Amino acid sequence: MRLLPPPSTRFTNKEIIAFFLPVLFENLMIAGLNIADTTMVSYVGESAVAGVSLVSRIDTFVKQFMSAFAQGGSVVLAQYIGANDEHNAKNALKTNVKIVFAIGVAVMALMMVFKPQVLTFLFGGAEKAVIQNSLLYFSYTAISYPFFALYYVGTASFRAVGETKTPFAAAVIMMIINLALKYIFIFWFKMGTLGAAVSTLISVTIVGITLIFLLHSHHSKIRISGLFRLEFDGKLAKRILGVSFPNGIENGMFQLGALAIAGLVSGLGTAAIAADALARSVSPLIHSAGAAFSMTIMVIVGQCMGAGDSDEASMYAKHVLKLDYIFTFFNGLFLMLFLNPVLKIFSVSAGAIGQAHDILILYTCGSIVLYPLSFALPSALRGSGDTKFVMMVSVLSMFVFRIGAAYIFVNVFEMGVIGTWVAMVSDWVIRILFFCSRFKRGKWKQKKVI
Repeated sequence: MRLLPPPSTRFTNKEIIAFFLPVLFENLMIAGLNIADTTMVSYVGESAVAGVSLVSRIDTFVKQFMSAFAQGGSVVLAQYIGANDEHNAKNALKTNVKIVFAIGVAVMALMMVFKPQVLTFLFGGAEKAVIQNSLLYFSYTAISYPFFALYYVGTASFRAVGETKTPFAAAVIMMIINLALKYIFIFWFKMGTLGAAVSTLISVTIVGITLIFLLHSHHSKIRISGLFRLEFDGKLAKRILGVSFPNGIENGMFQLGALAIAGLVSGLGTAAIAADALARSVSPLIHSAGAAFSMTIMVIVGQCMGAGDSDEASMYAKHVLKLDYIFTFFNGLFLMLFLNPVLKIFSVSAGAIGQAHDILILYTCGSIVLYPLSFALPSALRGSGDTKFVMMVSVLSMFVFRIGAAYIFVNVFEMGVIGTWVAMVSDWVIRILFFCSRFKRGKWKQKKVI
């Protein structure tokens, strides 16, 4: 298996790894933050863990939706950079920031008005104490959505220009502020679930605004200017939305399906909800390498396509996939060796720990075999602008296979919460069949974004 790209190409292995490592460390920092969040909240009680977990599913839905729009706009930015068009790159950056921030404000307003109805509709089967904790937590996390929008569009923009150290530093700073405030609010001031929510709001507000300020500074490779003017480039916005809208819909529907499954889990009891929460807190440690390579492959393919070299884009996609499999294998192996010590840090029932252990063994094995082709390969297609095809496959696969299979595994075969995770891994197989076929046929090479 060849691990070195051909000589005299656009990116060397050293450059690829230099881009990949800060993204990987950023993902690990965020995963560590999620684990620390769940650990500290677990000392408040299992109902608090369950309540925060349910809201976290909504938060993940909103954040992934905004992140998808930010990444879609960054594809356009990356292609302008590949084409050496600095003027349009600056306009694309400014327009993308405005679009994603507007989405964050709109979603915040919607959730603040309808949060009781949303929680009741999605998780009406949960216990009363769990719902009460959810309402309290949701009241503050919803306010953070516009600032998460700034965070995601800021980090995506820096990566599109090949700058990954700043997003990594932002993730580290956000984690430090968040953890410090959580410890103070939960253990010193005894604020419980409220303390967990307020610390998240404060940390992302500081970091999100700082990232936009850095993009506005003279030190940025592609400097944003005129951000606060009322002007809006409708033609460029249409071009960006042509890429980011399918990407946003894909991720939104993906997370909507996850919310439907969360509703299914909420009726299985507090221990099952807590086990699912633990597994979702730890699982990013497993797919952190895959998620980092997904971002890497999208930017690299985007720049190659912007330069008009689709064959080079294909070569790099295959090369990054090989690297992805190597890193994911060792990453998964490492986690399985230390899984029991990791789970012991959570203060929940033995039943919840046991279920989380079984879930994570399944998830790790599935990730090692399936994750790169299921997620990095469609990111390569997104980098070319082939977002509509990726959206259609992902949405149909989610609703037909993952949700359908989850209900069958839980209600017919009575597999409990692990049945929803078996359905998730099964869905990856379907995604791979479609994405591999699309990539091999080469139709994605004909896509034009700029």
